[in-house]
Amino acid sequence: MIFMKNILIIEDDSKMREGLAELLKEEGYHVESAEDGKKGIDKLIDKVFDVVLTDLIMPVMGGMDVLRETKRIRPATHVILITAYATVENAVEAMKSGASDYITKPFKIDEVQTKIRKVLAEADFEKYPEIIDSDIIKAISNPIRKDTVKLLDKAGKLKFTEIKNILKIDDATKLSFHLRVLREHNVIKQDSDRVYMLTRAGKDLIESLKKIDKAA
Repeated sequence: MIFMKNILIIEDDSKMREGLAELLKEEGYHVESAEDGKKGIDKLIDKVFDVVLTDLIMPVMGGMDVLRETKRIRPATHVILITAYATVENAVEAMKSGASDYITKPFKIDEVQTKIRKVLAEADFEKYPEIIDSDIIKAISNPIRKDTVKLLDKAGKLKFTEIKNILKIDDATKLSFHLRVLREHNVIKQDSDRVYMLTRAGKDLIESLKKIDKAA
């Protein structure tokens, strides 16, 4: 069974709010909206949403307050901020406070669609607590480890020297370290012949990576 994703739009501009709601409904999402942060939070208390799309500057309660309160009430809900004043500083602040992404006004329709698809794809990681608890998202962000996982997905099984040669890694010690990290996080394993392959969790992880890459 495919469950429809729930999205909450919090935007004080009625034209933009209604336009976004219509757009996302056409994409197949269940959409609700609120005209200010306080009313949006009230909805969050009563219902679980997969994604909150909120404006940064609003009366009553601004987007940063919405973000912090959302993460307090519904830690698993992803928040995307809409801002007309994007700077490195406020982007960093938003990410530190738990935002999944942000969109700068004026934006294109397909940008909103892409951001939401990407956030929902990333949320697939949360289906696997053993991966999240071990901080695998941070671990997999390393290019060598990410490339190794993708390589093993294509090849099935490879020896250490084969991985080293295909990825063109000169430092064997460095590769050994990265492979150990992946083993510790239950992403890859070795058989009795010391051949590397993906674990079940690793295969699930690569499927999520494919979705993220496709949405990006």
